[in-house]
Parts: sequence; C-alpha cells; structure tokens
Amino acid sequence: MKIGLYAALDNGLVHDHAIDYIAVDNGLTHLYEQGIVPKLAIGDFDSLEKQALLEKLKVERYPVRKDDTDTALALDYCANHGFDEVDLYGVCGGRLDHFIATLITLRKYRDLKIRIYDRQNRIQILKKGDHLITSDYHYFSLYAYTPTYVTLEHCAYPLDHYLLDPSDPLITSNQCEGTLHIINDQDLYFFESRDQAS
Repeated sequence: MKIGLYAALDNGLVHDHAIDYIAVDNGLTHLYEQGIVPKLAIGDFDSLEKQALLEKLKVERYPVRKDDTDTALALDYCANHGFDEVDLYGVCGGRLDHFIATLITLRKYRDLKIRIYDRQNRIQILKKGDHLITSDYHYFSLYAYTPTYVTLEHCAYPLDHYLLDPSDPLITSNQCEGTLHIINDQDLYFFESRDQAS
C-alpha cells in the first residue's frame, strides 16, 4: 500500500495524485496549495504559519521537544499502519542536519520502499540485488554505507565488481544509457538527478 508524505520545505509538485498524503508539519501548506487535502497531519507544527489549516483534519500533535524529527514520526506511522511504499517530499534544500537525519532514517525503514523527491532529484535505498532500471533522470550516483561490490552496465562509466567503500565518492554523476543494470551485494544510497528542475 502506497502513501505520500509532504514535510516542511517546498519541494514542488507531487508526482502521484492517485494516492493519499500525510502532511508533516508545514507540509500541510504545500499540499493545500496543490489542492490536496491530507488524510492526516503529523508533527509539532512549529513551522506551520496557518494553524487554522489543521481544523477539520485528523491530527497527531507532538511536543516541540522530542527524540524524533517530525519526518521520522511520520515514517514510523507509515510503518505501523501497513504502508510499504512512501513518496517523501519536503526534506531537501533546508537544514542539512535534518536532511542527513532523513537519509539515516531510510536505513531504519529499509523494508519500506521510500523515495525522496525534490525538483531535481529522486533518492532511495537500492537494496542488494540485481536491478534493471529505466529512468527519466539523466544522472545517477551510488553511495555505500558498508563496503559494497558494485557492477554497472549500460552507463557512461561501467564498473565490474568494484568494491565501493563508504569513503569513496567514485560513483557520482554517472550517466544512464538506456536501461541501467546495477548489481550490488549490499544496500546502497541511489541518487537520480537532472540539471534542471521540472
């Protein structure tokens, strides 16, 4: 079951209008601007200027001082309510500490298929395995968080059983050529990017 989350930052239009959305704090503003009424609003709402938007919505309100970010709380809600696929917006372009926290949280919820979107990028965890990927993004990058053997085919810079270390940025801004083939023996961060926002 798939759901969308929209957090505090304006990351543009959502890609999938056929699913329900959960507003995370000021993500409520961005959803309403797109004509989307969320099924739920989660957060401490410290960044929500128009508090009146919360009226007539189901709300899970948390204190400002807490152990998790609002985004982490929303992902926890998804994990505990049967959602296995999440489109996540509103976490790119602001404070880097919050963005890094979200990347780390992807690892915690690796069993969910979580994709982070902004106007130029799509970010997800690519689970270990053999993948054929057709993408409308021009560039891709892979980053390891444990040493990982990677094979790349059908791209500008192919690799054969290359050991990618977490400190190695070699697979940055590679380019897709048709259907990309990736084999990885551990999970990786998979970034897809384009030069211009769309």
